[in-house]
Amino acid sequence: MIDAPAAWPQIFFRAATTAVVAFMVLQAKEWFDAGRFDTPATAVDAVLIAGGILALNAILKLKNS
Repeated sequence: MIDAPAAWPQIFFRAATTAVVAFMVLQAKEWFDAGRFDTPATAVDAVLIAGGILALNAILKLKNS
């Protein structure tokens, strides 16, 4: 069973939350792995991850509509 969001604002909020969390986790990973931050690459990765979550939740919403 998958938790499908009920409204579009929830979908966008989940994607934004995912982007922030992914950015923070990936920045920490870069710090521990390389000893420095790679902000541009980490930001791109976080946006890609959030885009995937956005697409998944949009598909679930459209399927359940």
